[in-house]
Amino acid sequence: MHRLLRGTVVFGLLALSCGPSAVLQVTDGSDWKAYVINRDGRPPSPDDLSSLRFRDGLCTAQELVPERTQLNENHIIAFLQKQGVDVRVERQRTDLVYLNVTGVGSKSPVRFRVAVLESREKAGRELHGGILQHGEGSWGVHRGNIAILGPVGTLEDDLRFAARLKLPCWGVFTIAGRDDTFSVPGAYIEP
Repeated sequence: MHRLLRGTVVFGLLALSCGPSAVLQVTDGSDWKAYVINRDGRPPSPDDLSSLRFRDGLCTAQELVPERTQLNENHIIAFLQKQGVDVRVERQRTDLVYLNVTGVGSKSPVRFRVAVLESREKAGRELHGGILQHGEGSWGVHRGNIAILGPVGTLEDDLRFAARLKLPCWGVFTIAGRDDTFSVPGAYIEP
């Protein structure tokens, strides 16, 4: 299969594999506004995703230098384990892995879909497409050639969950709006 088509098929299958039943519910009682602010410093509003940014200090002691090497799923697994998360791996193919994580302050285990792609550009593009296919409540992160699609949740739960695990410090955090995706600045970013 042509490499570009294969990458599209990989993430297209990812997007179809989790439907509305894969809802993220955070139960730790934390306030999502503790992790984000409005770009001008005002309290955040869930009605304006384009104005959100992660608060300063979220990524202290984290490596925020853009990735220049090829990555694989072991990079995100190691990162999650450093956050104190239990990770179980289900390998579907060499370029597709599911990570089932527990100990994350959620109602049930959380399942990530990790696609190992050929380039940073493809990872960003495939994540964007996967998030749009799922619609509002969808989110993910990408770093280098890795794209991770998270479970669908409310804006508040998505932001709270990702920030508590420091996922925006590991990769570019992207979340769905009504008809587009938004990368939330203030943490890891790639050119």
